[in-house]
Amino acid sequence: MYKVILVDDEDIEREGMAAIIPWESLGLTLVDMAWNGFEGLEKIKEKEPDIVITDIKMPVMDGIQLIRRVREEYPHIMFIVLSGYGEYEYTSRAMELGIRHYILKPCDEIRIAEVLSKVKQELAGRQEQKKTEQEYRNVYRLMLPHVKERILENLIEQEKLAKTDEVLLEKFLENVPKSFLIVTTRSQKNFDQLDGFVLINILEELAGNQNVYLSAARGNEIICLFPATERERLPGLLKKAHMEYRKYKKTILCSAISRDGGINGTALLYGQTQELLRLNDIPQQQEILTYDMRPDADGSSWMIVDYTQIRSAQAYDTLLFEIYAAYVKMGLRGFSGEQMYKVFQAALEFLFGKNCGIRCEMHLTEADPWLLLENVVESCAGHMHLAFSKGKEEERMRQLLYAVYKNIKNPELSAQYLAREVLYVNEDYFGRLFSRYTNEKYSAYLLRIRISLAERLIVFNPELKVAELAEQTGYPVDGQYFSKVFKKRTGMTPSEYRRTIMEKSDFYSNGI
Repeated sequence: MYKVILVDDEDIEREGMAAIIPWESLGLTLVDMAWNGFEGLEKIKEKEPDIVITDIKMPVMDGIQLIRRVREEYPHIMFIVLSGYGEYEYTSRAMELGIRHYILKPCDEIRIAEVLSKVKQELAGRQEQKKTEQEYRNVYRLMLPHVKERILENLIEQEKLAKTDEVLLEKFLENVPKSFLIVTTRSQKNFDQLDGFVLINILEELAGNQNVYLSAARGNEIICLFPATERERLPGLLKKAHMEYRKYKKTILCSAISRDGGINGTALLYGQTQELLRLNDIPQQQEILTYDMRPDADGSSWMIVDYTQIRSAQAYDTLLFEIYAAYVKMGLRGFSGEQMYKVFQAALEFLFGKNCGIRCEMHLTEADPWLLLENVVESCAGHMHLAFSKGKEEERMRQLLYAVYKNIKNPELSAQYLAREVLYVNEDYFGRLFSRYTNEKYSAYLLRIRISLAERLIVFNPELKVAELAEQTGYPVDGQYFSKVFKKRTGMTPSEYRRTIMEKSDFYSNGI
């Protein structure tokens, strides 16, 4: 039953209503009465009724003052106002306070019962709405981790979000810093549902629930989206998380922390953690992995495999350049053929799915690392619809491009040398075929890719000497001619270009 308090300074009116209204049959209980607003307020605080019937004009504290005071502390209490003729000013002020139920004095039993029935229906409606909202909140609370997991997985896979997910993502990330990082924690075995729940709970407890924006469990990985502002404390926090998780399950965990980026670059950030995890055994295993390399303009060129550039490649020769650049970076790091194989294998799986991998066996690529590069390029080209069509000239052009990169370190790599000594074709035919495919003369093309490769390698490792850069890009090892060509192409010497990279590194590391 709903509780009612009656406030009226006229004893006859108050006692009369208490006696004549069939409270019980209306599903109501009159719990108390008061003769003015002040007394009524005290009894309302004591009894906390659902409904208050109050006269509007009373001594000490009138009905308007009572309504205002009660609304401050008990906004859910509903009021029925008793008013007499000529009290329009009071009535209008009550209406301004949102009061919608009035009874004109002297009171009529039937009218009072009608109004009370309406108020009771409104209270029942409120309760039903409150119950529905609570049920919705409970469902939302239970579904929220699954929703966040789906959104994060879509961002990682670069799939278009549904409209509802776009709205939810905007809601999740409103009023927060717009720079993020990805942490991927990998276990030796797959996480089951309980394992994932436990580890995410540990991370949320240590980092603060508000700092784990999104999370997802995928196989043997837990992926979390953090604000970039948490970078400094994350390594220590993750070590604690690993230690706490080991109390629950005896297993070794490894966590990789990406660089910073925007929400639209989530796939790239995830790719960075994958690369760190893949390289974890080169040269030794570590528990927490981070990039300690200089940033470049788009945050990806210092990676061994530049996923962004590969995905955006629009032509076969562009794709070949990106794969070759990764190949050279791994060579500079001293990777074995087996290590290169593992990196490229994981890269193909990340780019195109778990069933997409290198077609030739590892032992074959150990004997001939160039076979590995060709296999990776052809696999990527096939998935990206950039492969050459099957024709004599197309196959000749494919061989020509591979010949360029296979011999790019040769300072004598002229069109004449390639045509006569490598491909055994007429030099004029070579030039026409090359220009028709690339819309560029061979000499201009070779200069462009050599200098572009040099730029990538400087960003990848600013400590490389000019002589090493010259050797990797097919110029005499004294570096003088290379420096001259580099400056003519870029407007800077290699040393000046390196300095800009180092300055940018200081800019980022100082948090500016």
